[in-house]
Amino acid sequence: MKIIVTEVPVWQFRGFSGIAAGLLLLGLAIAMSRTSGEAWRAPREQWVRLCLAALFNVTSWFIFIGYGVSMMGAGHAVIMGFTMPLFAAVFGVAFLGEPMTRRRLAALCLGAAGIAVLMSHDFSVIGAEPLGFVLTLIGAALWAVGVLIQKHTPWKIGVLALGGWQILLGCLPIFAVCLVLEDIVYHRASMTVWWATAYLILIALVFCYFAWFSVVKIFPAGISAIGTLLVPIVGVASGVVVLGEPFGLRDLIALALIVGAVALVLLVPAGDPVAGRRAPGPR
Repeated sequence: MKIIVTEVPVWQFRGFSGIAAGLLLLGLAIAMSRTSGEAWRAPREQWVRLCLAALFNVTSWFIFIGYGVSMMGAGHAVIMGFTMPLFAAVFGVAFLGEPMTRRRLAALCLGAAGIAVLMSHDFSVIGAEPLGFVLTLIGAALWAVGVLIQKHTPWKIGVLALGGWQILLGCLPIFAVCLVLEDIVYHRASMTVWWATAYLILIALVFCYFAWFSVVKIFPAGISAIGTLLVPIVGVASGVVVLGEPFGLRDLIALALIVGAVALVLLVPAGDPVAGRRAPGPR
C-alpha cells in the first residue's frame, strides 16, 4: 500500500483493487460451491447486515488505513492498525455484555502502553504526521465494529462468498467517489505500482482470505489466531527491508507490547466459553 499511494490516490487505489479482489473471491466461491455445497448468494433478509459489515469492515477501514499509510511509515501503520482486536474486546464488553476478564484488562493496558510508546516519538524524526496515527486508530476502531457485526450474525452463505460480497459492496462507494473526485492516473503509474497492486489483489486479499478461511475450518480459533500475530511483525520487517524505514528500540518495545496485548485477546485458553469463536480475518 505504501508503494501504491506514492503514485495513486487512496480512493482510486482502493476502488479499483477492491472491486477486482471482490469479484475474484466471489468467482472462487461460486467455483467451490459446486463441490462444497456452500451457498454464495446472500439471502434478502441478510442484506442489511451484509451492507453494514461491508461499511465497517471494508469501506471505512480501507480508506482510513490508506490515508494512515500515506502519512506515516508502513511499519508504524500496521502496528497501530493491529490494535483492532483490542477495540473489538472493548466494544464487546460495552455493547454486547461480554465479561471484562483479567486477560482483557491486561491486554488493554499493554495495548495502551504500546500506542503511547509509539506516539511518544518525535513525528518529524519518523517521517509521520500525527493525523496519520489518529486516522489509523479510527480505522481500527471502525473495523472492530464490523468484526462484531460479522461475528454475531448467523450467515447463510459460505465464508469465501461472505468475504467477496463484503469487499465488493464496501468498495463500490469508494469507486464511485474516485470517479467523481479524482482524475484517473492508474494507467500512468509505474510498473512497481502495478506489481504492488497485483500483489495486493492476488496475494494479500484473494489468496490470504482463501488461506485464512481454510485455516479456521481446520484448527480451533486459538490456534488459527497465532498466525495473525505475525501480521505486525511482517509489516514492520518489510517496511525496514523494502522501504528502508527507521526502526529503533522504541519501535521494538511498542511492537512487543501490542503483539503481547493482541495475543492475550486472541489466544483463548482451552475450556474458555469463547474458545470456539473465530478470530477476525486478514485485511
